[in-house]
Amino acid sequence: MQLQSVKFCLMFASKVQKQLDDLPPKDRKQYEKAFECFANNGPAYPSLRTHRYRCKDSNIWSSSASMAKRFYWHYTEDKSILVTHIDSH
Repeated sequence: MQLQSVKFCLMFASKVQKQLDDLPPKDRKQYEKAFECFANNGPAYPSLRTHRYRCKDSNIWSSSASMAKRFYWHYTEDKSILVTHIDSH
């Protein structure tokens, strides 16, 4: 059996980068851990709980950084992903 590791390139919208910069260290660390897991393992990794939302012209995806923290993204190329929003509820 042969396993292949898939790495993804994550890019962040300027709005998201500003939001991350403004977060308290504990919250930012949760997002950073999720982004690292996402980049190394892909969106199918179980603890990320990824969901697809169909839009008129494209798909928006969401994944979890924790029970209350989510981030929204879409594919820009084969293994490139743009994170467009973060939120907590």
